[in-house]
Amino acid sequence: MKKYSIFLLSALALGFSACDDKSDLGIQQVNEQETIAEANGLTLTASSAYNATIDLENTVGQTIDIASVAGVEGFPEGTTFTMKLAVAKSEDMSGKQIVAVNNGKISSDDLEDVIVDFYNITPEVVKPWMGVEVYANVGTQQSRLGGENFYYLKKQVNVLPVDAKLDIESAYFLGGTESQKMDHSDLHAYVDNNFISVFEVSSAQAQAGFEWMIVPQSQESAPDPAKCWGPQGDKLVLGAKGTITAPGRYRLVADMLKKTFTLTFAYEVLYTPGTGNGWNQANSMQLYTVNYADYFGVTRTGADGEAKGEFKLDASTDWSMNWGLNGGVLTPNGDNIVTEPAGLYFVKANLNALSISLLLVKSVGIIGLNGNWDNDIVMTSSSDGLVWTGTMKADGDTDFKFRFNGGWDANLGGSMDKLVSDGDNIPVSAGTYDVVLDMTKVPYTCTLTAK
Repeated sequence: MKKYSIFLLSALALGFSACDDKSDLGIQQVNEQETIAEANGLTLTASSAYNATIDLENTVGQTIDIASVAGVEGFPEGTTFTMKLAVAKSEDMSGKQIVAVNNGKISSDDLEDVIVDFYNITPEVVKPWMGVEVYANVGTQQSRLGGENFYYLKKQVNVLPVDAKLDIESAYFLGGTESQKMDHSDLHAYVDNNFISVFEVSSAQAQAGFEWMIVPQSQESAPDPAKCWGPQGDKLVLGAKGTITAPGRYRLVADMLKKTFTLTFAYEVLYTPGTGNGWNQANSMQLYTVNYADYFGVTRTGADGEAKGEFKLDASTDWSMNWGLNGGVLTPNGDNIVTEPAGLYFVKANLNALSISLLLVKSVGIIGLNGNWDNDIVMTSSSDGLVWTGTMKADGDTDFKFRFNGGWDANLGGSMDKLVSDGDNIPVSAGTYDVVLDMTKVPYTCTLTAK
């Protein structure tokens, strides 16, 4: 029988990586050691549930067998052992949570709390990594066997969570005037509650009143309107139907757990035909969006210095769906939007609120570099105002944004290959860079070239 002092075993633990279910590496000291103790191995055997599937759905309020001691050798008389179940989403056990083990058993409810924290509420089998930590108790001292990175029975374990039986089905359909299956991610409906449809409403359909409702999968073959969902305010209620009276391309997003929805136009871009481009959609600059409600970008309404410019917003290239401005409100087929003077404007429009804001672009600056959010690094404009260049020096890991006219009415951030209005700060590492902001096409981009 091999016997090692704790001091020797601690040194060995630094040089070995244990992967079996028997610790011959000894005891890693947790509390300061007063006397030398000797220890050999302890062997655990996994329960059948641990090796197959830990069923939380059918053991609510109960305990579940995890492991039992199969063998003990070389420990001082009177040594007792404490087990803890470590649960993590990754093999390296980072971010682990601990579940108490008593007499080889855990509380089903305690493990369910950990699973919900890691995976949200889901009724589908998940596969977290698990391992058992074992501590030897000798008198007043407690030491972890094998060292801090050793786990008995470490493996991915099948766990069947508790089904919360939420009021949501796995699939839904758009019903009414037209029918189509709503899009959904690969996640379970408990985790991703949103179902999405993008659809066209023709002028004839709008004139007749385009009706829509949300049909659960269980009602698909023969929908009963009383068991389908429709709008009432911003909520979805049983037995209601919505009616669309304006033609266009729409995007319906329904949270079928909360029973709420948003219905917006679904145009990828808005054209800005006007006096600055001969009222030609194809030649106009475009506004773009990340949510089909807020659109933003620059447009030229005429040459700099001209007293007045005019333009409209158009979702098409044939004027079939356009907005003007009547009484400060965006209005389908409304009056031309007037700018005084003409020039390059940063435009923000919301098709839900039917609102618009305009900012005459006078300058573009880099702001926030090295934590300086007060002073812009002023950039140089191309002749058309669509490309801006500058140089910046980052003293270390930092971030920045672009803003217009030295203020926050209009700014760009996010990722360098897709800048968005009011986006996140853009990270950059230490160095000196030539910076190019390109607004010639959407999405807007910036490039950094190290000097």
